Amino acid sequence: MKKILTAVILCAMSALLLTSCDQKTSEGKQPAGITKADVDSVSYLMGYYLGRSLAQDNFGPLSTNQIIKGIKAASAGVEIDYAKFQETVGGFMEKRSEAIGKEMIDKSEKFLAAKEKEDGVIKTESGLLYKIVREGEGIKPTAQDTVEVNYEGKNLEGKVFDSSYDRGQSITFPLGGVIKGWTEGMQFIGEGGEIMLYIPAELAYGERGAGADIAPNEALTFKVELLSVKPYMEPAAE
Repeated sequence: MKKILTAVILCAMSALLLTSCDQKTSEGKQPAGITKADVDSVSYLMGYYLGRSLAQDNFGPLSTNQIIKGIKAASAGVEIDYAKFQETVGGFMEKRSEAIGKEMIDKSEKFLAAKEKEDGVIKTESGLLYKIVREGEGIKPTAQDTVEVNYEGKNLEGKVFDSSYDRGQSITFPLGGVIKGWTEGMQFIGEGGEIMLYIPAELAYGERGAGADIAPNEALTFKVELLSVKPYMEPAAE
């Protein structure tokens, strides 16, 4: 619901800005010095900003005609029932998420079944699939250790949703504080090693998904290089 409220605020801001840009003086025209090119430019940018915001909030494809109709209604001062608005938008998002989740169960099962047949891919009792690219010669981490890695994550469409390579900076974190597929999988290689992880949804982000790029019940692929391991140290006794 927080994301929905964010979209509501952005929509309202865009509608108000568009109203201001299109507002005319008592003479029926823009103030002196404001050209059609000025209005067209800012109108396009506000439309782009609104569209970008809706895309980031993961509403999926919407009706452009109805969006324009809604903006015009807001500009004309038409009032809507805010509670009904929340109910409608919230219901739509829940229904959409459930429908996508059902589709993803089948897609994820087929993806993992195909990966399991590939040479070098191993399946664990939890359902995790992995393939060791390099064993690594250093120590292997435990779930309590802190690791430094470079990685790239892809969804079922092959879209890279996160990459330390793209950022040009490795990341360090406690291995027990990430998704279960990572916690389990990274213990199979040592420092200097590289592994491919094919993670079922129940060991990743489950029925909720994560953001716009990871759908509910979606299996994920990660390429991970283990750069270093910092063994866990028991707190000193007081």
